Amino acid sequence: MAMCCGYALWRGGAPERWAAALQITAFALGVPVHFALDAVGYRSAIVGTATIDVLLLIALTWLAWRSTRFWPLWIAGWQLAAIVAHFAKVLDPDMLAAGYAIQAQIWAYPMLLLTAIGAVRHRRRVCAGLSDPSWKAAPG
Repeated sequence: MAMCCGYALWRGGAPERWAAALQITAFALGVPVHFALDAVGYRSAIVGTATIDVLLLIALTWLAWRSTRFWPLWIAGWQLAAIVAHFAKVLDPDMLAAGYAIQAQIWAYPMLLLTAIGAVRHRRRVCAGLSDPSWKAAPG
């Protein structure tokens, strides 16, 4: 997280910085929420963490909608996959805790990697002298 988000914050354009900041914020909020509210070790659905995941999905969806980049669609989709894991646990309370934990957390890794790749690609376009607008034109 430190390397991928750090690079995106340092060298990325506005969408890359927003994505990194959102993921760092979700992580920073998630750690105390997980230990304070969801300290059941993934044996049951973790409502506090799921709430943070839903808020992150909303923010990433907004980012994908407003950004000129294609990669935010992927990270929003992977965030949706993490939320599906929470719903799956609600639907199947007997799901193994390890399986639930992996399904809820595994998507963070490609999200972080793609955020860094987005920053690398942005930096290459800028260094090549190409135009790289961050945001779509406002409607109207």
